[in-house]
Amino acid sequence: MVLVAIIIGVVVIKKVTGCLIRFVVVSVLLAILAYLYFTYFSA
Repeated sequence: MVLVAIIIGVVVIKKVTGCLIRFVVVSVLLAILAYLYFTYFSA
């Protein structure tokens, strides 16, 4: 029972961290695009 709980916990943590990493990557890309957009049009 404990082993099953540990396996489920690891799977959930991997999914959550995968989503977080994807979210961070997307946020960084959007920030870079927004920065380039604003600097390009304000120049």
